[in-house]
Amino acid sequence: MSSFTKKVKSAITELIAPGDKVLVAVSGGADSVALLYLLEQFSKELGYELFVAHLNHLTRGKESDEDASFVEKEANKLSLPVFIDKIDVKKSGLKSSFQESARILRYQFLEDVLMSIKGNKIALGHTAGDRIETVLMNLLRGTGLRGLAGIPVARGHVIRPLLSCTRSEIEGFLDEQNLIYRTDSSNNETKYLRNKIRHEVIPFLRTFNPDISGNLLGLAEIARGEEQWMSEKTRELYSQLVTPE
Repeated sequence: MSSFTKKVKSAITELIAPGDKVLVAVSGGADSVALLYLLEQFSKELGYELFVAHLNHLTRGKESDEDASFVEKEANKLSLPVFIDKIDVKKSGLKSSFQESARILRYQFLEDVLMSIKGNKIALGHTAGDRIETVLMNLLRGTGLRGLAGIPVARGHVIRPLLSCTRSEIEGFLDEQNLIYRTDSSNNETKYLRNKIRHEVIPFLRTFNPDISGNLLGLAEIARGEEQWMSEKTRELYSQLVTPE
């Protein structure tokens, strides 16, 4: 077993308990396909059930339909139950930006599917790169400790087993396993803030410090630890000072 696979297995063991029913959100991209196959690899050994979900946002025409078909085929290869739905984000009536509206609708879909299968965990394929981008996005908008911590590895029943993994580790695993994945053409459009940070801001920052990504991850961990400590202390003091009627 490679060091990468061991690292992911350790994360899965901390986040998923025997008997859990885990819904894996699979877009068809590299990160979610790697997550799907890694979770499936350890499901029998660690004693949890897997289900697959994919929401077609109807944004890229034929390409979006092909993503949905690809996810369905991959789930069928692994003999896993798969739930696929479609929704037109532009006609949803939400007042937020397109990406934020898509995120809201995707989470609603995942929550609905989770309830229908009586599941208790939703696994997402966010990686270290997503965490770095989120930290920078929050910095640009203005933030406190929680924003500097970026994406949490777990919040409620949402878990992210790949959050400490880099893109190169993910791609190395996929190549090693001869696994194919889809590439979302909209990820190259810099009209979206996250894409602009990924393709322009981070490469620019690397001209000042080649290890800027590592530094930002370190900052996120420090912020997460401090925010968690303060939250625990606040709850502790609250329970000592406040007496319910």
